[in-house]
Amino acid sequence: MNLPLCACKQSLLSCFDRYVRPDEINLFHLRNIEIMNTASNSGDAFTHEILEILAGHTALPYLFVGSGMSRRYLDLPDWPGLLRLFAAEAGVDFGYLFSSAEGDLPILAGKLAALFHEVWWSDAKYADSRVANSGKVVDRQMALKVEIARYITAKSELGEGTPGVDRGHLREEIEHFKRVVIGGVITTNYDRLIGQIFPEFPAYVGQQELLLSDAQFVAETYKIHGAVEDPGSLVLTDHDYAQFERRDKYLAAKLLTIFAEHPVLFLGYSIEDPNILKILENICCAVGSERISELGDRMFYVEWDENVDSPSIETYVVKLENGLIPLRRIRLNSFSPLFLALGRLEPPMPAQVIRMLTKHVYDIVRDPNVTRQPVVAVPINSPGAENLKVIFGVGPYEYSDIEGLSAVGLRGIDRRRVVQDVLGDKPLSADPNQLLSEAFPEVLKRASFGYVPIFKYLARAKRINRSGKVDVKGLPVEIANCIDKNRTMKIQESAKRRFHRDVEDSLGTPAGILRSDLSDGFKMECLVLLDPSGFELDDLRDALLTVLRTDDSLSKSTGFYRAVCHYDRLTFDVEKSKS
Repeated sequence: MNLPLCACKQSLLSCFDRYVRPDEINLFHLRNIEIMNTASNSGDAFTHEILEILAGHTALPYLFVGSGMSRRYLDLPDWPGLLRLFAAEAGVDFGYLFSSAEGDLPILAGKLAALFHEVWWSDAKYADSRVANSGKVVDRQMALKVEIARYITAKSELGEGTPGVDRGHLREEIEHFKRVVIGGVITTNYDRLIGQIFPEFPAYVGQQELLLSDAQFVAETYKIHGAVEDPGSLVLTDHDYAQFERRDKYLAAKLLTIFAEHPVLFLGYSIEDPNILKILENICCAVGSERISELGDRMFYVEWDENVDSPSIETYVVKLENGLIPLRRIRLNSFSPLFLALGRLEPPMPAQVIRMLTKHVYDIVRDPNVTRQPVVAVPINSPGAENLKVIFGVGPYEYSDIEGLSAVGLRGIDRRRVVQDVLGDKPLSADPNQLLSEAFPEVLKRASFGYVPIFKYLARAKRINRSGKVDVKGLPVEIANCIDKNRTMKIQESAKRRFHRDVEDSLGTPAGILRSDLSDGFKMECLVLLDPSGFELDDLRDALLTVLRTDDSLSKSTGFYRAVCHYDRLTFDVEKSKS
């Protein structure tokens, strides 16, 4: 007999709350007591001790990952090594820079960036990079950031030729690393290592993205110093750090939430790292002296030492400007025992599921358009289910039931949500045919049959043949109309004349268009009129993402949606790609 679904906003909230509120039942704690006993019986003293400590907390641990882990598994240089490498590229003595900056690496990086700027724009070695990235180099720091990002990207893949694959004991560590059970990752690294270890964790890059995101703080990665995918996000120079520190009160508040609720393990850092000490200072100031020792009980500094015979845990006191903070120090000569212990943690449900439920509740609560509904319990096949905002079910089910529920959810998608997916800002995981048949008629209707990107879904559904003909069999008539509208996109003749007269020969990239002093509406028209052979499609996507994330008014304009449809067609429409 099938059980009924509990279907409504409030029921989802209460079901989620039922699992995670520690004052009701701490499943994480109880299950790990059992694991701890197993470890004790096996005689593994370190595993027993670390599990006993973690079982005393009510939440999964977070990892705070530094450059030592990237050196260990990817053979990437540390920060001084990276700057030394690019000092050589710029033809300047690193020792001279180091002494000129009085040992301050951010100041050194700022001086190096200014010197490297001249080299990058003149040296034939960087000719190809100038062609690809000149639109991104908008100040004297960006050339160095672009090349650092390129260098790290080339060495970021965890494959043959890297220590994490070629060396047996490190390969074993990586396998254990991938199986750890954690709440999330914070890192100051630019590289892609963590994304390969935890590919299912969405990544938030930099403080600004974290500030503007709907991060749920579970099963996520926070790259607080930037990422190679966006060279402009790298926190590298003294100027970058000054900006970083102006915003770090928000970051400290976010981190304090994590530190207050989760154990945190620092991996790949020196305990003297100024970035870590600064973060600890801010957090300690926020909690006050009376709770510092309680906070310290949650923090673990993991120190690799090849001379250690077996892993151990001990109390370690860190001196800060405003006092002392006691941490737990884990000393080991291999990370495998630690990762094995973390892999034996068992939450009440997978972290990704908790994140999904948290996000659903968050979206419901913050959505100003939601009409409040009472608690309703309905069978899974009830006709009334289609009018409910959220459906949450427990009990036996058939796959046909899930398909029906998916259709209910898809009908709530709007044009902005489609744009987020097409631009890669917030991917949709739904079947493309179901999106076309169930979601798009409603999307088009709510958009008053304006511009809606559609070719991504037609391509994913394999409905565009090699000649560009679209198979619309079985799809609503609105789909064919949308295809025709997007393929016959219209720009006013006056805008075309102005573009050819004032823009075409001076601004050849989407980034250049956005930085110009042109009116916002004309910028969107220019993005459609630009010759696509003069830039990468990713550059157009990045420009549109910038508008989507930073300009609420412009991102709701017809011109913006038309430009997104232009990108969608350039990227996914066979007919356009052949023209």
